[in-house]
Amino acid sequence: MKRTILIGLSGILYFAVSLVLFMPFRMKPIENYNLFALPLFAVVFLFLFYKACTVEKDTRGYLFGFFAGILMWQLFGETASLKVPAGAILQFSDMNIKVLGGYFYVLAGWTLVYMLWKLKMLNSRAAYVFVIFLGIWSFELYMDNYSSRLPLYMMGIVSNILLVVFLIVSTVILVLAKRTSSIERKTVLGGIFYLTLNIVLSASGPWKQPQSFYLKYEVPALQQELTDTQLELDHIKRLQLQMIYTP
Repeated sequence: MKRTILIGLSGILYFAVSLVLFMPFRMKPIENYNLFALPLFAVVFLFLFYKACTVEKDTRGYLFGFFAGILMWQLFGETASLKVPAGAILQFSDMNIKVLGGYFYVLAGWTLVYMLWKLKMLNSRAAYVFVIFLGIWSFELYMDNYSSRLPLYMMGIVSNILLVVFLIVSTVILVLAKRTSSIERKTVLGGIFYLTLNIVLSASGPWKQPQSFYLKYEVPALQQELTDTQLELDHIKRLQLQMIYTP
């Protein structure tokens, strides 16, 4: 059980450290910062993913896979879509996979990973990487949308329900970890424990009220989206006029 707990806590510790790496995107925007951040996360993710699939021991493979899944989210779910205020490339991708409609692709991802794993078309360690990635994505969908979607009076109710449910799930995970003698299984359970622990920590406090970070830092991003949409609309109107008056 100790290994499971340590792996879960190591994920939380890395998340706290990585907050510093993301500060230059939103809290203190830095020009061209994405040209440093995206290659960094890409190289580390590819290294971890390669090691997860190729190391001889399963215990090490699943451990590499755990951190590869976390880096996979930070690369594809965060860094690629964050915009810097100025620079050679302001944004690598304008596709935000954290909008509420992303649930469709999350469900599709879970279904495909499960089917490929059951059909033995996907290596178990690689499947574990995608499980961690999809788990974080599922968690992020709620975290990024509850402040703007739930009525104020419902936030505390929903967070309390999630707290109770995932406290129970976390307890079950620790019981399973204590009862098994398999180091591989303890390692895998550590990654799952990390996901449930994230929800427990968030539901016990931050999710009981509107997300202060969202209210403070998302407003400029939304205003920029409105400006971009208006520019696109103006472009379409110009094309319509050109088509009307072009013989």
